Amino acid sequence: MSLTKVTKGQNFRCGFFEVDPLTRLKQIKQAGFDETMFWWGTEFEDTDGSRFDLFDNAVKIGLSVSTCHFPSTHADWLWYEQEGKEYVKQFDQACAECGERGVKYLVIHLTRKLVTPPPNQTGADNFARMLDCANKHGVVIAVENTRFLNYNDFIVSRFKGNPALGFCFDSGHANCYTPSESPLERYSDMLVTTHIHDNLGPVGAEPDQHHVMGEGTVNFSRIFDLLKKFDAKHINLESYCNPTSRYYGKLSLQQFLQMSFDRLTEQMKKSGIE
Repeated sequence: MSLTKVTKGQNFRCGFFEVDPLTRLKQIKQAGFDETMFWWGTEFEDTDGSRFDLFDNAVKIGLSVSTCHFPSTHADWLWYEQEGKEYVKQFDQACAECGERGVKYLVIHLTRKLVTPPPNQTGADNFARMLDCANKHGVVIAVENTRFLNYNDFIVSRFKGNPALGFCFDSGHANCYTPSESPLERYSDMLVTTHIHDNLGPVGAEPDQHHVMGEGTVNFSRIFDLLKKFDAKHINLESYCNPTSRYYGKLSLQQFLQMSFDRLTEQMKKSGIE
């Protein structure tokens, strides 16, 4: 087990979009978090502002940024020839921007909802180009577990061992989409970062609720025992206070962040993660 301190992170987009971005960042820091995570795209600039300003402000107030999320808006483009060219181009730009700023892990989805074609050679070729981009800029592609692990298996079977390939474990996706498949154990030797959040399992029209820890049915005791076993370095919350949450409209941003931090800290302590 490494002696390196495990960092505690909170995703910047946790709700409370009426609060200005700088105040949101400051309250993440004040709650006790070491890190924050950003969406590395333009889709949310109306509520969040520029990703570049967010990064600069996070660093100024003492939050590190080791993990960002490449937009999943067109994740299915990976598997097409024409759209794939644009997808790789956008990824290369994101890699360059993240690499310049020392952001080590760029999370991607391999699928988009239910519209993604089956795994194919075109996707493998596009992904190979993305790995070249990542290696060039000193970034690791952290492939996330989403709805279908066969896409992860397809990529891992072809590129495992490439220094630019890693795994981002998402506890909520595992609980609601693949509850019997244990992706954390399946890709444990590639683990580089995490998305930790809760939900009620594979029920309802929108099961991926991104709740705060303890609000759903995820077995965090088991997950955190595995995170310790697999030497996780970055434990990042990806929980939101959204309309599906029991806390929506009842807590301030400060209260929500403090509750999130305290629950994460308590579970890490129980599992012996320091």
